[in-house]
Amino acid sequence: MKACILTTAHSPFDERIFHKEARSLTEAGYEVVIVAPYETSLIKEGIRIQAVPPLSARADRIWRLNSLYRTALQENADIYHFHDPDLIPVGLRLSRKHGKPVVYDVHEYYGDSLLTRYWIPRPLRKLVARTVDLLEKRAARSFAGIITVNGHMAELFQRENPEGAILHNYPLKRQFEFPRPERIKPPVILYLGGINRERGLEIILRAMPLVRAKHPEAVCELVGPAETEDLGPEFSQLDPWLERGGVHLRGKIPYEQVPGVLAQSSIALVPLLPTLNYRKAIPVKLLEYMAAGLPVVGSRFGYIEEIVEKNQCGLLNEPGDPESLAQDICTLIENPQRSLNYAKNGWDAFQREYTWEKEQSKLIKLYERILAARNP
Repeated sequence: MKACILTTAHSPFDERIFHKEARSLTEAGYEVVIVAPYETSLIKEGIRIQAVPPLSARADRIWRLNSLYRTALQENADIYHFHDPDLIPVGLRLSRKHGKPVVYDVHEYYGDSLLTRYWIPRPLRKLVARTVDLLEKRAARSFAGIITVNGHMAELFQRENPEGAILHNYPLKRQFEFPRPERIKPPVILYLGGINRERGLEIILRAMPLVRAKHPEAVCELVGPAETEDLGPEFSQLDPWLERGGVHLRGKIPYEQVPGVLAQSSIALVPLLPTLNYRKAIPVKLLEYMAAGLPVVGSRFGYIEEIVEKNQCGLLNEPGDPESLAQDICTLIENPQRSLNYAKNGWDAFQREYTWEKEQSKLIKLYERILAARNP
C-alpha cells in the first residue's frame, strides 16, 4: 500500500511528519512518499521526498496549491495524509473528485492561533479565526479520518467525523538515548523550538538580566526560529537585551542535533503565554525536556501545569511575569540536588507514559480501518 503525505508549512524532514509518522508507516510495510516544498527530490531511510518548488513567502502556500495537488495526484496513492489547513482544498479535491481516502492531521487549534497573528490586521482577526474554524470543521466531514493531538481536540472533530485517532505528539524514545553529564558549568538555560512574543520571548529577555545579576555565569540558548516582528517597541534594539541577558539566538538546527543541545543544557524553559491555543495544547518541548532529563521552569496554566505538577519535574511561575521566571531559574541553579530530583522525575515519567513508540500503533490501526472500509 502506498501512502502520500502532504505539507506546505513544514519541512519534509519535520519531526512529526518524517521521523515519527512516515518512519512508523515505512516500518509497517507502507510505501511512503512525502510531497513538500524542498530544493530537490530524494530518498532517505526508504522514504521518498517528492519536492515541489520551495516557498518564498507565506502567501506562496496558497498560490502553489495547484502544483502540489497535481504532484500528489500523479502519485496515485492508496491513501493521502495532509498536515496544514491551507491544504484542505487539495484534500477535498482528492476525496470528492477522485474518491481517494484522505486523512487530515490537525496539529493545533488553528482558528484560535489566528487571533494572535501579527500579520493579520487586528480588526479582522476574529472574523478570520471564526471563518477558518467553520471551514475546517465542515471540510472534516469529507475526509476518511481525522488525526488530533489531544482528547479535547478530538471531541471537537468527532461531532463532524467520528473516524479518527488521537496521536499525542510525544517524543521518540530512541532519540533520547544519550548520557547526561553530571554537572554543567556555567548554567545553560535552554528554550527549544520556534519562539515569539506569545511563546515567551519578551519574558525571557526581561528575566535573564535578573538571573545574571545573581549568577553572571548563566547563559540562555534560544534554539529555533525566532519571530521578533511582534515584540514591543522597547525591543526595537534587540542586541542590548541579548547582551545583558547572556541570550544567544541560535536559530533552527537539524533534527539530528537536538539531542546534543539538550545534553549540554542544565535548565529548560516553557514560558508560554496563556493564549487560547496554548491553554489547550501539550507543548512538545516540555516532553522533550523531560525525555532529556532536564528540570523544567514553566508557566502555571493548562497542560504545562498539569504535567509538571503530576510528575514533579520542575517549577511553575506566573505566565508573563519575568521576576517569577527569574526567581525559579535561580532556585534551580542554587539547589542542584532539587534540580536533579526534578530531572529524574521527568525522565521516569517520559519513559513510563510519553513516548511516541506507544502512540504509533494508533496510526497504523487507523490506516488499516480506512483502507479496509474502502476495500471490503
